[in-house]
Amino acid sequence: MSTEYGNLPFEEAEAFFRDKVNIPTRRWDDLKKGEHARGFMIAGAMRDDMLCDFRTAIDAAIAQGTTLETFRDDFDGIVGRYGWSYNGGRGWRTRVIYDTNLRTSYAAGRYQQMTDPDLLAYCPYWRYRHGDSRHPRLMHLSWDGLVLRYDDPWWSTHYTPNGWGCTCSVEPCSQRDLARAGKDGPDQAPPIEIDPKTGAPMGIDQGWDYNVGEAAFGKQLSAATMDEWRAQGSAAWQRLTPGDFRAASRPERIPADQAKAAIGPKLTTTAEAAKTLAGIMGAAERIYTVPTGGKILVNAEALAGHIDLDRSPYLPLLPEVLEDPYEIWLSFEQHQGTNLVVLRQRLIKMVRLDKERGLLVTAQARHGLLEAWTMIPTSKLGYIGKQRYGKLLWGRE
Repeated sequence: MSTEYGNLPFEEAEAFFRDKVNIPTRRWDDLKKGEHARGFMIAGAMRDDMLCDFRTAIDAAIAQGTTLETFRDDFDGIVGRYGWSYNGGRGWRTRVIYDTNLRTSYAAGRYQQMTDPDLLAYCPYWRYRHGDSRHPRLMHLSWDGLVLRYDDPWWSTHYTPNGWGCTCSVEPCSQRDLARAGKDGPDQAPPIEIDPKTGAPMGIDQGWDYNVGEAAFGKQLSAATMDEWRAQGSAAWQRLTPGDFRAASRPERIPADQAKAAIGPKLTTTAEAAKTLAGIMGAAERIYTVPTGGKILVNAEALAGHIDLDRSPYLPLLPEVLEDPYEIWLSFEQHQGTNLVVLRQRLIKMVRLDKERGLLVTAQARHGLLEAWTMIPTSKLGYIGKQRYGKLLWGRE
């Protein structure tokens, strides 16, 4: 029997899945909670080409509505092509892969739809719906019909799906919907009791106590609250990926390279910075190839908006930072206000300005786009060390 997924396919679910990055892993819990919203993985699949083939099969299921049986045929072909020895029986393993990816994509897409400001103005409440499974989980069944405001903290841990094979869902509700259900207002959120064995709330499988929509798109906050978080800058982001230069057995000191480009004049406007960057790159946009073989797109206008003009003389250093960094790091980070999870790539380089001064340059990319560029005249090991964290993707010998 194939699984039904309501109105799939729809663009939000497709976009959510296609925005993921392939990450080879040995175990499902190598990625934690919201990291699954940014990374595509099949536990035990360590080859990127095999992941790409699995991804194509899942993408077809989400975008075209192909069935579980069709995915199983694709699965058999991929396993045979790569000689993959996987854990678990074929029937169980294929259903887990298929269900997990389709249900989380559907739930994330629904979240994006339900948090549209126009829809929230009319339907500010969400209702939990039990999935009517043959073997219901009693706690999931007890939540059926529960109505809470969309911004109730309960949804940050109990937004569906809430475990392996969970078929529960969430639907938007208006004030009229509440009245038809005999309610004057939203319900009281159930108390959250933590299971000491799993660390997750009771009734939720280990590792599923997160909101896939918040992780993918961020929680809606008031303008004033968002301004407070913006004021914190990088301090608003929690690092999720363990590791640093010590764990990666990298030298404590970064050697300073002689700058290949001459330092330019100080600019006075963002428009000047954008024009200068375009001149340096030879175009308003350019794709750079970094030492890992990956690509980073740089848009001169967008990047200029993130640059402190006091540091504009260092703009000519951009190409050498991207093409000849000292290290490249990758890390999951979560915004502590919105719960948004991102996967960032950070390129590190030290440039010698003169005999006594060094310049630390950090280029930060997300979704293959250069989103920020920091230039700090410093040689302080403490500050430099704080930029070298996460998983080391590449390092100069």
